[in-house]
Amino acid sequence: MQVPVELKRKYIERRLMDIEHLYGCLDTEDFSPALRIGHQVKGNALTFDLPQMAPIAERIESAAKNKDKETLRDLIELMSRELHIASHIFIQ
Repeated sequence: MQVPVELKRKYIERRLMDIEHLYGCLDTEDFSPALRIGHQVKGNALTFDLPQMAPIAERIESAAKNKDKETLRDLIELMSRELHIASHIFIQ
């Protein structure tokens, strides 16, 4: 199934907002939002033609389970970079 470009744009915009929530997890040391976001993105990244996001999201989910702040911080930065690259493709 091909997802319309407008839905891809909205998906990327929502994931960019998730980046702020992910950084908030680091500040509060409440890893449950990171666990949820990682799981969600892992499950739907391929649907939105963002295959590079699935392994990052899987690693975010794992880092959140292990409460590994440093790894989680690195992965959030990686996800942010990948989303910004995708945004230049889909959000113009």
